[in-house]
Amino acid sequence: MKIELNGWQQAMEHLPEGITNAEIEAERKDTITLTATGGSTGSASASSVTTLYARVGGAVSGTACSQDLGEDLSRLLEDAREAGSYAGGGQLPFHRKEEIYAGGETDCPDTSPEELRALALELEARIRAEEPAILSSSVTIRQERQAMRLVSSEMADTSSASRALVAEISVQASFDGFGCGTEFEVTAGSPEEFQLDQIAKLSAERLRLQKEPVSFTPGAYRVFFDQPVMWNILLTAWQMFAGTNCQAGTSCFAGRMGEQIGSPLVSLSDYPSYPGCGYRYAFDFEGTPCAPISLMKDGVMTGMFHHMGSAAAFGEKSNGRAGRAPLLTSGIPNSYTVTPRIFLMEPGKVSRDELLSQLGDGLRIIDSYDPFHCLDISSGHFSIPCRGILYRNGRPVGNVTSIAIHGTFEELLQSIEGVASDLLISPFIMTKAYCVGAPSVLVKKLMVSGK
Repeated sequence: MKIELNGWQQAMEHLPEGITNAEIEAERKDTITLTATGGSTGSASASSVTTLYARVGGAVSGTACSQDLGEDLSRLLEDAREAGSYAGGGQLPFHRKEEIYAGGETDCPDTSPEELRALALELEARIRAEEPAILSSSVTIRQERQAMRLVSSEMADTSSASRALVAEISVQASFDGFGCGTEFEVTAGSPEEFQLDQIAKLSAERLRLQKEPVSFTPGAYRVFFDQPVMWNILLTAWQMFAGTNCQAGTSCFAGRMGEQIGSPLVSLSDYPSYPGCGYRYAFDFEGTPCAPISLMKDGVMTGMFHHMGSAAAFGEKSNGRAGRAPLLTSGIPNSYTVTPRIFLMEPGKVSRDELLSQLGDGLRIIDSYDPFHCLDISSGHFSIPCRGILYRNGRPVGNVTSIAIHGTFEELLQSIEGVASDLLISPFIMTKAYCVGAPSVLVKKLMVSGK
């Protein structure tokens, strides 16, 4: 799956006037998507997109990108220089050849459309068989094959490739006339890694938990977070550990390195790859090898996400987290920032059911919403709409909706008194630029509003 870059040596050997350093990175994504609905194969699609990104430095530094694979690469470097001159031409850091990722992987496994179709049909059938109240169900299997190649004016030439499978599950049911539904994603590195019976049971459980709501009294509650709730929070919270934000003082964790911020049960990490998750990030777009990062160990802040610029500000080396912005909009992102790769809360050693049995009198939060606007990175405050189930003496007594949880991310981390082993890893909702992983957690006390 190596990306061809015709004429790159000539373009790098004869840099346009005023350019002293240059890099071109190519990113290719091949996607196959198949859907099964009601026991039959539904829609199918395939796409392949390759994007070229150029960075140049010298008298003027700048960036440019193109999806025209026939474009003269020298012209793309000129475009980067021109863009830099219009934007003021701030300096960009570049690696020496020996500092760039030295791998050259181009092979990754492939699953045929027939195998993907069979997987979608089998999983959808098991989901329907698990719960008779299901009215409709849909399973979409998406195979993403990704390749990266980076070349530089120092004649570095490095590449990597990975393959991930994502199962998107959507189910609707009716219990005594009360309609409900659930949607979630599960990732894997191969068809064999999907635990079909477990996914089917999870689908049924998420449906059965949705019953007619009961009245609710706001206040401080002992709380159990299902995986998707903690996942939703971490989806935004990683920005508190971004070196750029800590450098600018816009993170509430700025200047907190080495401090006890969370419970000793909490460890947060970021990995280039992780077992059971097919996504793999060998190097970032500056060419830096992606190294594992410990961001929080036993509640103590131990690290930050860095690209070359933020790392230099702290007297450190980049850990390979240069990504592209904006992450939440369409179009081709070209400016760069710090991004995670596979950011997760380390799982514990007890099962989810064992941990849930410790809730006693409290509130189990099963879903939360609007992750992008409910957590303030600079203060850590959050106010997140959600729904859940009231528990008395360890047993569910009624559903509650139209509620919200409140507090700060630091208070939440400090209040965690149990972490389950049921780690859920799923890609970022919109651009799939990175992954987030979270287990279920038990929280000692949290403010909950609603009625």
